[in-house]
Amino acid sequence: MKKFFHVTNKTISEAVRVFGLSKENAANELIGRAHQSIKVYTFDSTNGSEAVYDHYPTNTRLIIATNGAIIGVYEIGKLPESNRSACELVRSTILRGLKEEYERHYSQWMDVEVTFAQTSLEIAFTKRAQIGETDDVILIQNAKKLSDLCFENSKRHKERSKLHRELIEVERTFVPYL
Repeated sequence: MKKFFHVTNKTISEAVRVFGLSKENAANELIGRAHQSIKVYTFDSTNGSEAVYDHYPTNTRLIIATNGAIIGVYEIGKLPESNRSACELVRSTILRGLKEEYERHYSQWMDVEVTFAQTSLEIAFTKRAQIGETDDVILIQNAKKLSDLCFENSKRHKERSKLHRELIEVERTFVPYL
């Protein structure tokens, strides 16, 4: 079964700039390349919902989401904003720096995930403790504790979402250097 692809406007603009394709033909050309491409890398931070594909005959690297959206296009072996091939020393130095940044972001994200999970567990235990409780003082204490925990979890949720978006962006910067 043939997969259906669609191309974002940003990707069309990038294809026009990088490959010199006409704006009218860029989408069809990228879709054709996507059908013939080979999967080389799956983003960890998106749980596999985005992956990198290479089309070797045209030296094209594509980022494709599982819904068929082509959301990025690069030239294999070229640094972004550059017309010449990157030497291996520059490439390995940049990749090493990106890996360190990725590991730092991933560590921060996981710390927040653990804190979020711990707070969620505490919320569950507090709610369970309220079941069948008849003492009004304890019920009021539990309600106050639940309110505080829910507020804390709301903050953690926003923080982990922000860190997750940053993690995805760092991972996407890897693509040209793979």
